Amino acid sequence: MMRFTDQVILVTGGANGLGRGVARRFAAEGARVWIADTDPKVEAVAAEIGADAGSLTDVSSSSQVDNLVGSIMAKTGRLDVVVANAGIGGGAPITQLTDEVIHRILSTNLEGVFFTCRAAARAMIPAKSGSIITVGSVFGQDTPAGTSAYGATKAGVVAVTHALARELAPDNIRVNCISPGHMGTDLYWRAIRRRAEAAGETFEETADRELSAVPLGRFGTGDDVAGLVTFLASEDASYLTGQTINLDGGLQPR
Repeated sequence: MMRFTDQVILVTGGANGLGRGVARRFAAEGARVWIADTDPKVEAVAAEIGADAGSLTDVSSSSQVDNLVGSIMAKTGRLDVVVANAGIGGGAPITQLTDEVIHRILSTNLEGVFFTCRAAARAMIPAKSGSIITVGSVFGQDTPAGTSAYGATKAGVVAVTHALARELAPDNIRVNCISPGHMGTDLYWRAIRRRAEAAGETFEETADRELSAVPLGRFGTGDDVAGLVTFLASEDASYLTGQTINLDGGLQPR
């Protein structure tokens, strides 16, 4: 199925984890894909997955995001879909949460989404068409102890999504959010290690306990996320906007 032939698609955080799976799926369905990441391997990953280009971009810098979107528009003249996926983890108990950590998480996970959506809207409004997909987290709805900064950013992403869906609807631009649950990515495994250490457990004990809360009995994958993202970007979802969809294997907020 080639639903995105010749469409131009940007995936931030596309060199690793969920973003990499999303970018690969779009490329396989005929899209011209740009991936952006702070990982120096971004260009090599782009070549490996069949993306058109990889850009070393920090989404917490508005000028870098604007330059990236400007470059895409100069080369292609269009931008059909943007997946604002780039994000980082991290955290600590509130009494140990430093200014540096707070700023780093908020600037990447929340300001980065603002900058990405703003640049996307500026490119899409003249075309009166587009789809923006943000990536939140179930932790934005039910935030574990020690992850207050991360959870705050993901709750903020949902608020941004709902507001922009209303704001951009007159220009035929749809904005939706996916909120993954327990995903088998390096980012999640690092979080498991932090929580295991804080709880005095082994990595395996913490991972098994968290998996036991997932009714489907497995961790999510990049392919799971790619399936939902490509649906939201497709014509099959042409009447769907302003939604936050939990992709969590049945995990429900406590």
